[in-house]
Formats: sequence, structure tokens, C-alpha cells
Amino acid sequence: MWTQKNHTVQMFKNIFVLPSEKKSFYRQIATLLSSGFSLSSAFHQIENNVSALLKDVISSLKKNISEGRPLAEAMSLFPTIFSPFEKAVVEAGQASGNLSESLLLLAEYFEFTCSIKTRLIAGLTYPVILLHLAVIIPAVPILFLKGLMAFLAKVAPFFLVLYLIFFIVFFLYRYTSQSATLAETKDRILLNIPSLGKFIKKLEVIRFLKSFVALYTAGVEIVRAIELAAGTVRNTFIRQDIKNTLPLLRSGKTLSEVFAGKVWMPAVVYDMLKTGEISGKMEETLNKVSTYLKEEVDATVEQFIKVLPVAVYLVVALYIGYIVISFYARYFQMLNSFM
Repeated sequence: MWTQKNHTVQMFKNIFVLPSEKKSFYRQIATLLSSGFSLSSAFHQIENNVSALLKDVISSLKKNISEGRPLAEAMSLFPTIFSPFEKAVVEAGQASGNLSESLLLLAEYFEFTCSIKTRLIAGLTYPVILLHLAVIIPAVPILFLKGLMAFLAKVAPFFLVLYLIFFIVFFLYRYTSQSATLAETKDRILLNIPSLGKFIKKLEVIRFLKSFVALYTAGVEIVRAIELAAGTVRNTFIRQDIKNTLPLLRSGKTLSEVFAGKVWMPAVVYDMLKTGEISGKMEETLNKVSTYLKEEVDATVEQFIKVLPVAVYLVVALYIGYIVISFYARYFQMLNSFM
């Protein structure tokens, strides 16, 4: 068994499964289980409806399940694909007999993680294209009048500076992420940037709440659920701050007590957390507040998508205005020289 496990891990160690693929995977399995299919039959049904990458994973999972292994144990063979959070939800769902409900919660979690990213990428695509065209189009006459080299000499400096800035920012982000101290400092700075920091806080709190509710609903013990939910948070400062509450929770403190005064937690979340403890309806209460925060995040993303193109239009207009003014300035200068 250990030989097979090591071989399987080695085989899939470089595979990266997108959240969108996981969203579809969990929802299909949950739907089929709810319809009366066995787990093995459900995997057989969806095997041809997924990407080639995920198809190999499903084939291996199906083989392990047919040999009598629980799904959570089969998922453990692929640590680079399935996170401890996902395996804990599945394991608790199997133990409680509510596997389909647990898989549906995972599908909803990955639907959330995909939705924001998809909207941001879609909103950024057009402004980026427009910015490139604003540099290329005014230089097109040079291409026909002076040739390709003159055209490249005109547009290349702008793109070199633009891409250099992008790669420097990307490199610094990756470099700081490799060190726990630097990553926490970077994430703390991001949280203090006006508007952006507020957006990140809401996004991370929603991610934490959705993963915690999925674990808590599946039946995971509350301290373990908090620990695993913290692992889904990407901001290092917030993640570490959540993990610092674990000793207090183990000592008997309530959730509202350990999260009191957290600068990254919106007041409405804390109030609803306290209400959930008093009413005994923690799951329902946290679902409501996460829905409320998601609506605020959606509104922020929508506003960003509307404002960014306008900002790019202004930059392009200023650039074109500069070109026109420069042209007429040279034109009148030539007239003056002739006169």
C-alpha cells in the first residue's frame, strides 16, 4: 500500500487543478449521490465530462474506492490536489452519512472563489487591450513611412517599461511570499491601503466564513474547523491571527470572545457571530452574514470594473492629446522657421 501511495503522489505531485474544475467536480458528484447513485457509479458517470487532467485523478480515485477505501482516504493520496480543508469536509460528511450535502458545500465554496477572480479578469481585459492599442495605433503611420525598425523603436520603450514594472511587482510579491515574516509584513501593509485593504478584509472574511461553515455543518469539531478554515485564508496576517485564537478556544473560550477586537473582522460579522452563539443557529447566522458581505464585495468589484475603463480612457485621451499638441507644435515651428 505504501509503495502504491508513494507512486501515486509522485505521479500527481505537479498537477494543479483549477477551482473552476473542482467546483464542477464536487457539484456533479453531489448531484449524482442525491439522485441515488453509489459513489463508484457517480465517479464513473462524470469521468468523461471533465478535463483530461482531472480525468486521470478521478480514474485513480474510482479505483481506490472500488478497492474499499473511503473517499477521504483516497483523496489523501493526492496532497497537492486536495487540501486538508477539502478532505476534512469529505471525511466528516462520510462519518455523518451526509456526503452529498458536504460535497455541495465544497462546490459552493469553490464557486465563490471562482466568481470574484473571473469578474476581475474580465473587467481588466478590455482596459489592458485599450492601453496597448493607444500606444500602437498612433505609431502605425511610422510603420508604413519609415519601416518596422522605426515602428518598434517608437513603441518598444513604453512596453519595456510597462512589462518591467509588472515583473518587478510580480517578483517582489513572490519573493516576500517565500518568507513568513516578509509575507506577514506585506499582507499587513496591503490591509492598511485605503479601499484595497477594506476589500481584502471582506474577501478573506468571506473565504474564512464559508470554509468554516462547510466544516462546521459537515460535523467537524469547532476548534479543528477553525484551524482548517484558517488554512484557506490567503492573507498571512489574518491567517496567523486566526490561528492564534486556537489555544484560547481549547481553553474553553467562545468564538465571540476570541474574535473580539480583531481589526480585520467587520463589526457586523462579530455581532452575528455573537447572535449565532446565543440563538444556537451558528450555521444559519454565519451564512446570512457571508451573503451580506459577498453582496458588498460584488458591489465593490462592479464599481472597480466601471471605474477602471474610465481611468484608462482618460490616460489614453491625455496621451492622444499630447501627440496632437506635439504634432501641431512642430508644424508651427516649421512654419516659423520658413518665414
